[in-house]
Amino acid sequence: MNHSNQELESIKHSVIDIVVNEKGRPIPPGIILHKLQNTYKEIPNYRNKIYQAIDQLIETHELKQLRNKSILIGYVNAAVDLNFLQEGVIAINDNGAGFITLDNKKKSEYYVFKTNLNGALHGDRVQFAIMQKPPRGDLKDAVVTKVVAHAKDFYVGTITIDANKNYKIKLDDNKFYLDLQLDSIEGLVSGQKILIRVNRYESKHAFGSVSRIIGHVNDVGVDILSIVYDNGVEPDFPNSVLEYAKSLRLDIDDYQRKIRKNLTDLPIVTIDPSTSKDFDDAIYVKRISADQFYLSVSIADVSHYVKFNSILDEEALKRGCSIYLVDRVIPMLPHNLSDDLCSLNPNVERLALTCDTIIDKLGKIVDIKIYPSIIKSHRRYSYDEVNAFFLKKDELAKDPPEVKQMLQDALALHQILSRAKNQRGYINFEIPQPIIVVNKEGKPVEIKKYQSGLAQHMIEDFMVIANEAVTIYANKQKWPFVYRVHDKPSIDRLKTFSLEAKKLNFKISTNIENIQPADITKWINENQNNSNLDLINMMLLRTMAKAEYETKNIGHFGLALENYTHFTSPIRRYSDLLVHRIFWTYDFEKQKNSDEKRNQISQLLPMQASLTSKNELRSIKCERDVQQMKFAEFIQDHIGEEYDGFVSSIYPFGLFVQLPNTIEGFIRLENMKNDFYSYNEKTNELIGKKTGQRFSLGTKVKIKVIAANKETRKIEFAMVSYIRK
Repeated sequence: MNHSNQELESIKHSVIDIVVNEKGRPIPPGIILHKLQNTYKEIPNYRNKIYQAIDQLIETHELKQLRNKSILIGYVNAAVDLNFLQEGVIAINDNGAGFITLDNKKKSEYYVFKTNLNGALHGDRVQFAIMQKPPRGDLKDAVVTKVVAHAKDFYVGTITIDANKNYKIKLDDNKFYLDLQLDSIEGLVSGQKILIRVNRYESKHAFGSVSRIIGHVNDVGVDILSIVYDNGVEPDFPNSVLEYAKSLRLDIDDYQRKIRKNLTDLPIVTIDPSTSKDFDDAIYVKRISADQFYLSVSIADVSHYVKFNSILDEEALKRGCSIYLVDRVIPMLPHNLSDDLCSLNPNVERLALTCDTIIDKLGKIVDIKIYPSIIKSHRRYSYDEVNAFFLKKDELAKDPPEVKQMLQDALALHQILSRAKNQRGYINFEIPQPIIVVNKEGKPVEIKKYQSGLAQHMIEDFMVIANEAVTIYANKQKWPFVYRVHDKPSIDRLKTFSLEAKKLNFKISTNIENIQPADITKWINENQNNSNLDLINMMLLRTMAKAEYETKNIGHFGLALENYTHFTSPIRRYSDLLVHRIFWTYDFEKQKNSDEKRNQISQLLPMQASLTSKNELRSIKCERDVQQMKFAEFIQDHIGEEYDGFVSSIYPFGLFVQLPNTIEGFIRLENMKNDFYSYNEKTNELIGKKTGQRFSLGTKVKIKVIAANKETRKIEFAMVSYIRK
């Protein structure tokens, strides 16, 4: 080390000592200079060298600088225990810090400072070691020692190229912090959105190649496509899959007519949104006595076309489910299947699996029959039409009397099932769902809230009955099976919810230690007049565990059912296709299928269930990302406007406010200008130093829109005034 470097290192140690002695109080750089000038005044250019030392310490994060330029002690490394290495999955926040969660754990236990990531990216599986320093709350400090597997290798970015062929890439994924270099920019122009495959990673660099040109950033629809690709979703089917799908035909031969029950004379109908193009469920209901109803739910027999281990099956498994975006659907199956061959379109014969149940006056299933069928939908209803009929706003004058009577019987059965599910403890979260209306250029012009009526709730009840019934039937046969399971919420989450909810005058009348679904239903019913019920429903939903697919049955907490699966939507969910396949190989065509094939199907189920759960989360994230992007694009036209809203979440650095149309925006502390606010962790509140004004969950406020960024999907508000708690 040369003399100049020795001097700089000495100054750094002195700077650190001064900042540490402040015991957490910020200190301006000028004061540091004043304190050190007598010590180092003999060194040439000592002033510049002191400032240089401060800058380098900030760059290495040993110091951190506040907005007012004052200095605090930053992150301090410690010795690492390399004798005990563990593996987990790392999540990286917007500030570049990592949080590692071990397998089979619900929350993160290890914190990784940004300089200790060593090339790990968001979602990667990493090997790590623990630092020998006291934990920060519930988190232990750790260092990534190796990236075991990257979460994804494809990233979307916008390229800018100057006249000298120098280029810059701005990735859509703002958590990717490595310097990315392309092997070639041949054929690219500025402003294009490109899909990049990363071929090689280093601790600070990544090297990739262009996999696809998505389009120009200003082209209609490229914004949504970019999010789709960045989430690892392929919107287009491979040609081989499309050709295979085109070769399939509706061929109801003698064998099919022999093994299937003909239901074409039954006045079966479909009831779906008016915009639907694929219909995978149809119903028929009949009151058979004063005490019993007959419910027949017929589901498209997708498994007849999507054969086990075919290229169509492999592609469906890879996709996992259809993804519903603002102005398009990315289907699980090619359109000639989803919209035609498999779809239960009106007035044409279709292959189906039918679940018949007898239901008593208490809403209990007393008999179950499941069989392959041939059906013909007698009418394609929209929810709006059926709701108008139920509300006596439309007599459906052109429809035959038997179909209208069937709808009346269906409504009566729904009322019984609705009472039964509420009594058993079914948890009904009334969370407002937005509908984003876009024009032909894809620009959002209106945000509406989805309105759900009797018809929607009725069909939901019938599908739940069918899903429960097939699970009960399969369990009696002791087949390998795929369940839709939903675990109890953790006690820690329930305790947090309880504290927050009580501040909102939400009364909790049962013990949370041994929570049952009926308890939560009781809370909601007893608090119907609470003005914060929308927020409380959101908080409850966040408290719940995630539903997933498993081969071990633990029941469904949210539905308050011991037996549940997904059977009713095989056009858009791979899980339902798996359940249909199990019925064919273990029951309907048992003699045609060998034990070897059954064993093969059984052995694959855990992997397929796990992958389907992961793909479901991917689709939810993709849908949410598109929604947030369109929210930001919509609100860009409303900068400067003021709205009423309520505080939906709180952090030490600010709070989120939700508007009546469900759009959320963030208010930074510096944009709450009437006071200096600090965060109280115990009460989860922001409290004003001068006024004592408190902002907690549910606080009603007036805000002004001050910024919105479509690319980052971020919306910023400023506080205008406190309305009331």
